[in-house]
Amino acid sequence: MLGIGIGLLLGALLLGTDRSYYLDSDTQVEIKARAMGMEYPSEMKVDVNEEEKK
Repeated sequence: MLGIGIGLLLGALLLGTDRSYYLDSDTQVEIKARAMGMEYPSEMKVDVNEEEKK
């Protein structure tokens, strides 16, 4: 039982110091998404003549 307790304690310490899964704020997520090419539909230009070509 002592081995399990020590293992749980060490695991909790290791996971508690891991910063790879922290949560970003909404603003930070949007900045990263825009850097990858995200656009809102309201920002996209619509080709009015596209429907006439069909």
